[in-house]
Amino acid sequence: MNDKSDIKAKEAYVNHLIQQGYVDVQIAHSPVDIIAYKNGKKHFFEIKATKRKSAYFGAATFTEWECALKNKEVFKFVVIKEIDEEYEFYEFTPEEFMQYSTIPPIKVYFNIDLNQKDTFNKLGYKAKINTHT
Repeated sequence: MNDKSDIKAKEAYVNHLIQQGYVDVQIAHSPVDIIAYKNGKKHFFEIKATKRKSAYFGAATFTEWECALKNKEVFKFVVIKEIDEEYEFYEFTPEEFMQYSTIPPIKVYFNIDLNQKDTFNKLGYKAKINTHT
């Protein structure tokens, strides 16, 4: 599901939260998908929606995890399974969700314009090797 197709799942979860006594429930875009209040406390809900019937592979951003770890007591990752316009909600604390998560090796990307020799030759070593003998 992409952002446009998961709006119905988010709306279904908003209704669920209202039924659970949350107020001022809002669909947001950052740092999480839904923000709501209960008993005077601000709560955060990150929605991961799918139409898959069995396994679901997805991702959570560093921004989402940063919010989760700063707000452990009031944060839930919510996996929403949609089947025939009916929704099942699976709520996870950050600690519970981490059990299903892996962190791949971090990559540091670079972009060198090889036509800018004067700039990067000052910083590095340049050697030409003749492979024709």
